Amino acid sequence: MKKASQLLFLGISSALLFSCATVHDRLQTGTIVRDCTGTYLRVAENEDYLVCNAEILESKKDGEKVSLVYDNTDKCPERDGKIMCMMYHENKGMIRVKSVK
Repeated sequence: MKKASQLLFLGISSALLFSCATVHDRLQTGTIVRDCTGTYLRVAENEDYLVCNAEILESKKDGEKVSLVYDNTDKCPERDGKIMCMMYHENKGMIRVKSVK
């Protein structure tokens, strides 16, 4: 009986762990915004998210509506060492686009 309850606990824990791993993917519809500081996804009213892997959106025009699947991130190595303008662009954080719908 004890072994069965341990197996059940292990199974439930594993299921919860793997289900949490997929929560990070988000589908969001927004507008592409570009300036000299980078490429952003604008959602809601003036909530911009800096796109780290902006090359995935090269074919999209500034102001175009898109639906993206993305993860939030706290590192953006693609921008390391790149010269950006001195303008400040307020944003809610950085994202890494996984796919464009």
